[in-house]
Amino acid sequence: MVWVLYAWKLHLDEGDYYAKKLTFTTFALFHRDIYSHRYFYVTDEEGNMVGYALSVWIVIDKDRRKMVKIPSPVKEVYTGGLDEILSSRQQEIVNALDPAPLKKRKNVDYTHEKTIELRFQDIDSNQHVNNTVYIGWAMESLTTDSDEKFLIENVPEDMSIVYKKEKLPGGNVLVKTEQKDRHSYHEILDEEGCLLSIVEIKWKKRKTDGI
Repeated sequence: MVWVLYAWKLHLDEGDYYAKKLTFTTFALFHRDIYSHRYFYVTDEEGNMVGYALSVWIVIDKDRRKMVKIPSPVKEVYTGGLDEILSSRQQEIVNALDPAPLKKRKNVDYTHEKTIELRFQDIDSNQHVNNTVYIGWAMESLTTDSDEKFLIENVPEDMSIVYKKEKLPGGNVLVKTEQKDRHSYHEILDEEGCLLSIVEIKWKKRKTDGI
């Protein structure tokens, strides 16, 4: 049995963290013997929280490729080091992030479609596409001149992603996107049309600081 990242959600208060000293803190919660929720938050040098995230993990039977309950021995070891009472900051983050995974929409008005060929660097040590690549694919589907201007002038504020199926090496993916104002919704499919992942991004105006 192995742990698998199923979904995550992210909120960023700022759009530019370059050359800043940041501290990352994490804590975990279990949910119904099926999901493990690991939370993260980021603070700057003054201790201000500038971002937070939730990752949802499941356990799968490696041979059958099926989700299973988190084994009791694993849960007992894992929960032994967890805090029984959340701090006020931890509770704030838990309340801010809905753990329900992103769902596929109906009646989507797709505005973009792009076929992307897999690259060698997209594959991780588990011999499938790395989880971080899907966000890049979603953004790469915005290809017009107006999209380029949009990406320069805006940054992600909230991002959600759910993984439906792993993508093995080779071939292509198709990214179907609906973009409206500062919101984009993306479905990523394999060559057979099977849904691999869903991504949703809420954007906000980039701060220019007078530049």
